[in-house]
Amino acid sequence: MADRDDDLSSRELRKRQQRNAGDRSARLAHTLMKVAPSALGKLGFDEDMREALDKARAITSPIARRRAERTLAGELRRIDMAELDEKLKNVLTTGTSEQQDFRLAEQWRTKMIEGGLAAAAEFPGGVADPLPKLIQQAQREQETGKPPGAKRALFRHIVAALKPAPSQGTVEDDVE
Repeated sequence: MADRDDDLSSRELRKRQQRNAGDRSARLAHTLMKVAPSALGKLGFDEDMREALDKARAITSPIARRRAERTLAGELRRIDMAELDEKLKNVLTTGTSEQQDFRLAEQWRTKMIEGGLAAAAEFPGGVADPLPKLIQQAQREQETGKPPGAKRALFRHIVAALKPAPSQGTVEDDVE
């Protein structure tokens, strides 16, 4: 491929680079149109770019949406696309791990409500002091049809127990 690049004139090389940049911005624009709104806030766009993105995402007609996506691709060429691509990859991978943790906590909550303390014995966080009481309250709440306050409390406890413990002596701990 290096031989092919040597045979091209400088004009042809610039055109190729411009076409590759256009393809990259089009791919990023297409991805941004599909990303969850909660993940967009983590990308750190400036006001103008965020406004252009929101405007493009608000369009629902397929043909007009595609046109808005192309306009967004043009807007993206003004920012560092390599940096945006990295941020987007990080946000998307973090988002999926958070979703997996959420689903795992939901599964544990369901298992504990249905199985009681027997199911809680398998829980990685162990059967700590508030857990039996929370399970009992959630079971009673489900039987009586009350609003889900105890189930939510059980869920929050499970999420807290499943989170990894923060390491000692980090910079973030020193700031507080």
